[in-house]
Amino acid sequence: MKPVPRMLLALVLLGGSAAHAADTLSLPQALSRAVEANPAILQQQTEVEKQSLEQGVARSQRLPRVDLNADYTRYAYSTLITPIRSPGVFPPMDRDVANIGLALSLPLYSGGKLVAGEALATHNREAAVQSLRASEQDLLFNVVATYTKALHFRELGKVLDARIKALQQQEKDITLRLEQGRAARLDLIRLQTQLSQARYDKVSVTQGEADARTLLAALLGETGPVAPLADLDATAPALPETADAALARALAQRPDLRRLDAMGLAAEQKTAIARGERLPQVNLTAKAQESSGGDWTGYEDWNLGLRLTLPVFDGDIRKHRVEQATLEQRQMRLQRDDAHNRIASEVEQAFGALTESRARLDFATQGEAEAREALRIETLRYHNGESTITDLLGAEAALWSATANRLQAGYDITVSQARLLRAMGKLAPDSFKSAAAGDVSAVVAHLEQYLAWHRCGLACDGTDAEIPASAAARQPRRIAADHPGRPLQQGAKL
Repeated sequence: MKPVPRMLLALVLLGGSAAHAADTLSLPQALSRAVEANPAILQQQTEVEKQSLEQGVARSQRLPRVDLNADYTRYAYSTLITPIRSPGVFPPMDRDVANIGLALSLPLYSGGKLVAGEALATHNREAAVQSLRASEQDLLFNVVATYTKALHFRELGKVLDARIKALQQQEKDITLRLEQGRAARLDLIRLQTQLSQARYDKVSVTQGEADARTLLAALLGETGPVAPLADLDATAPALPETADAALARALAQRPDLRRLDAMGLAAEQKTAIARGERLPQVNLTAKAQESSGGDWTGYEDWNLGLRLTLPVFDGDIRKHRVEQATLEQRQMRLQRDDAHNRIASEVEQAFGALTESRARLDFATQGEAEAREALRIETLRYHNGESTITDLLGAEAALWSATANRLQAGYDITVSQARLLRAMGKLAPDSFKSAAAGDVSAVVAHLEQYLAWHRCGLACDGTDAEIPASAAARQPRRIAADHPGRPLQQGAKL
């Protein structure tokens, strides 16, 4: 490709990218949108609000309670309208008696139940907050996995389009050779079989992409189709370099572990409340009222006192409640121990999966280069009559498999990063921040390499489809060390 057309093509690409940037959905945007609109997350947020209100209820239990009371009663016989107000003065009587007044009740001592109840509400709210965080972590991981799977299928579709085009071109070439008596009918049949398989793979990949996009829309809380997905263009999240460091972070901030901590503290407060039921209760009571008979003449009255309630016998109900609360404390401790072991296993597996995916990308990239070279050699040999169509199709299938493996390994690194972040409790909408776009030369180099790798796939006019030297010089070999998520390569681009 000449320099001028190459620059024009680059400008067209960059211009098109700028024009459609607002119409595409990037991974950070998808993560933010999921947290804001997913119904399950909104439901969890509602639960947090409920627990916040419960805190207010618990605090109010320690405040005075004032009630307005009013009643009207008609008796069969005349009764006292008001108690005796003065010595020697008999109070009025009537069959119709009406009362209106204010009653006050203030808890003075409740065996620690009110203090424990307020602490219980605080711990329950903290448990709800941590449960919300855990749900967000799971949702964000599912969004990353689904987003990358959709991109993976889309890239596979592009490769399959190039592969089908290459096989169709080769089909025309073999048909021409068959007419000239230079090829066997069996060669054409074998190629058409592989072409049919490639077309089926294209249909399967297209459906897989559609299914992934549908699932992504559900995760984002949307009913319609999602916008076109942007390519992964993000900086690598900061990840620990050792599994021990990752485990230390996980034990300090995993939301499910902190939720169990809060539930354990809540169980302690439930035990305190159950024990408080067995202690005396002391309340200050006061009442001011006005009573009247059928003539509506009002008589004022008031009283002030202390009320003591001491449980004596209830059939061991309170005793059993204390035992239940104690067992719940033990249950929370066992659940936390189990969660500790499970988190340690998850972190170890996530860290190992990330290491394995990086190594797999290295091997897959090398395997793709070797398969491409093998296809180039087999193409030359076939056109020179030194090999059969079986060898050529085998090399072409090997390149397709190697390319699919390389794409899968590349996207698996992003998923492994998200899995490790979730295992540590650090996965957030801004974990994969957008990076700056590359320069024009990088865009041109990538385009030249793509066209060179897939230009008819199998030497279109009987010539090799090689990578231009200029593109090869500008486009370094893509290995796992260049992929985001490598601790020593922070800031690398996907």
